[in-house]
Amino acid sequence: MFDSLLRLLSNRCSLTKTTLDQFVYEQWQQGKHFGHVPLHVLPNYNSYESIAWEKIDCMLTKIVKQQDDGLSFGFDMFPPKSAAKGDMHVHPLSSRLISVLEGFGTAIVQTCTGKMAKKEVGPGDVILFPHATPHCFWGAENRPMVVEVLLGPYVPFEHPLHTVCPKQAKRMAQMYPELFKPCEVHELDSIAAKVNELQNQGLVALNEHQVMDWGDEFVRAADDGIEILEV
Repeated sequence: MFDSLLRLLSNRCSLTKTTLDQFVYEQWQQGKHFGHVPLHVLPNYNSYESIAWEKIDCMLTKIVKQQDDGLSFGFDMFPPKSAAKGDMHVHPLSSRLISVLEGFGTAIVQTCTGKMAKKEVGPGDVILFPHATPHCFWGAENRPMVVEVLLGPYVPFEHPLHTVCPKQAKRMAQMYPELFKPCEVHELDSIAAKVNELQNQGLVALNEHQVMDWGDEFVRAADDGIEILEV
């Protein structure tokens, strides 16, 4: 078990989903939902410019590595606040460890006490939280913010529990607590089938996943093979 953010991120090659989940939960329970690491332990997202950005929810994303146990590594780009402002939401099935690589922005996350913590973040700042924790992010006024994200497992955007608003999540968790717990990658399909069945029966109502208008220029640049050195 890693005893610090610095040690964990410096040894990411030996990281497992179980270890990440345990570390994130313990740090969050200790009130360490915000942290900071030196930039030299964080990756350069431009090294993965051959992998296209994908538009999901209120951001762009690209997953660059997935392990057999479901632990995944990727990058997210949050739009400037002037273009789009993220809404509070939860990811019911996976924890997150997010490190700011470039740009500045705002992070809001629910703490272990139930209160919401807000922080203006920049390069080297880290935000972490376990599954089903309400949170949101957005970039500075006129510039996007790029982050690395470690999560396990990666939940595809089309999965019904990829992203859920906090009110819907609270109701679902009370009625079907088995759906709101950390899951293994091989359980994703069966969970999706269960949620879809509940929706078809009218027992669960979920908002349709939306994508924002912002970000087309970054998606096109990757598709055209144009290197993005600066945003």
